[in-house]
Amino acid sequence: MNENQEAGVITASRTQTDSNPALVKQGESKGFLARVTKAPEFRLMLISLAALVFLSLRSDAFLTVNNFRSVGLDFAFIAIAGLGLLFVIVVGGIDLSIGANVGLSGMVAATLMAGGTPVVISVLAALAVGAVIGAINGGMNTIFGISSFVVTLATLQIARGITVGFKQGASVSGLPPSFLDIGSNNVLGVPIPVVIVAVLAVVVTFVLRRTAVGREFYAIGGSRQAALMAGVVVRRRVVAAFILSGVFAALTGVLITARLGSAVPNAGLGFELTVIAAAVIGGASLSGGSGTAVGVLLGAFLLALVNNGLVLLSVPTYWQQAFVGCVILIAAILDRLRRRGGASN
Repeated sequence: MNENQEAGVITASRTQTDSNPALVKQGESKGFLARVTKAPEFRLMLISLAALVFLSLRSDAFLTVNNFRSVGLDFAFIAIAGLGLLFVIVVGGIDLSIGANVGLSGMVAATLMAGGTPVVISVLAALAVGAVIGAINGGMNTIFGISSFVVTLATLQIARGITVGFKQGASVSGLPPSFLDIGSNNVLGVPIPVVIVAVLAVVVTFVLRRTAVGREFYAIGGSRQAALMAGVVVRRRVVAAFILSGVFAALTGVLITARLGSAVPNAGLGFELTVIAAAVIGGASLSGGSGTAVGVLLGAFLLALVNNGLVLLSVPTYWQQAFVGCVILIAAILDRLRRRGGASN
């Protein structure tokens, strides 16, 4: 068969396919299924389902209302901070100050409330603290060109030192019942922090996927130089990403304080590693330019599920920390392999 005949066969085949709605629909369905099954979110759902089945078989305490509530709250705290971190990762940065931000913001809110300040003002003050930490991180990164790793490592130490020194290592209690209700009450049977996660996830998804600002975040993570040439105000967007991460971390600190009933100086210690792991195993690339809110939620749920399972199975705490470290390493390797595979196609 010569080239002309071969081209004719291909053209005829395409014409036959295009003129047959059933074949077109079948091809679209197969293409959609292929995209879904290759997505990191789909794999996470399968892994989470397997973990649910395994833990339900290994522990009688797993399938209880109180235990599921515990998993839900743990998931909510990781997910809220993770949704904020997503903005930073998308623009190609990292935020190591999340855990210290959680501790400091919770301490500020509790101290104000214990001193008689209204709950709303105290919470807003805590969120402002998170925003300031984020602004410092973003400003140092964009204005002075210091890597986000170094900047946020420094603010982690500063915020943690202030948190401990603020009350000389003492906790703050005596908080108003209306504030404590946030960490203990439900909305239609769902814990309030979980409801907050659902609302924030919708907002974050809309901002990143449906707005020009969100597309600029992804463009910056793909290539800052290209984004600059396209007219994107890179510095402003990067600072905004860090501020959002700081505010979300502060909100997490406030909710954890409401859940515990007091602010403790070591709150959020090492929490940043769990949050980073949730974002990365959810498909967010540490190189920037990719990541979704749904992926963060699934990553947070899987970590909360595994942490709960390790406790039920009486696994020592230090092994739990080792597990999180291994998850981050494996997720980073898989992310690198995925990016190499995408570049070769």
